[in-house]
Amino acid sequence: MPTPTERADEYWSAVFRVEPAVLRRPGVHTTFVDDPSAGIYVLRIGDTVRVRAREALRGQVDGLLGELSVEDALEPERWRSALQSLDPLILGPAAHFVAGDVRRPAVEEARPNAKEVQRMAARIPAEEVEESGVLERDVEHFGSWADGDLVAVSALAPWVGGRTDVGLLVAPAFRGRGLGEQVAAVALTVATQRAGLARWRCREDNAASMRLAARLGLHPYGRNLGIRV
Repeated sequence: MPTPTERADEYWSAVFRVEPAVLRRPGVHTTFVDDPSAGIYVLRIGDTVRVRAREALRGQVDGLLGELSVEDALEPERWRSALQSLDPLILGPAAHFVAGDVRRPAVEEARPNAKEVQRMAARIPAEEVEESGVLERDVEHFGSWADGDLVAVSALAPWVGGRTDVGLLVAPAFRGRGLGEQVAAVALTVATQRAGLARWRCREDNAASMRLAARLGLHPYGRNLGIRV
């Protein structure tokens, strides 16, 4: 049975159109796709950086990567400067974690409806909501309430093996109370019980989420930037 890391490697090999055996070849590598909607995705795994971009951006990307090392490939300002004429929106850097067997005490599963999630999200900065993924299509939600209002929600979105990509959003006034850990543990447990795998992503400047990943026993996998142009 493949490990969670091996299953994640298979996924990213397909994204970057390379064989799993060479996915982690050291250095900076590019994949260009004929997809007019694609932006730029930069993934670092150990000493390897993989960049996926649409073909129309080849000139800008190749020009920048000729100057980038593995160590600075995830520096947002380098990309912002090189792509200035395209008005890029840069998300990250974010950290990726994977898990294969989460068995932590958690509150009972409680599922908010879509309207509750939308009402909660409307009171939180849009960038935080987008990073969490809780408003993406085809997601499964788990929640926690206070005084009748939804204040913490985790989401399972499609990834390897089914809905295994975990997102989390907590209302600012209720952070630091353990509610995020409770609903995240529910989502992680459901994903790993069903598929033997879960993925967790969070911004590296979100210290609370980084600490939460460690408390939940998740294993570091890689880092990324997402760039929209």
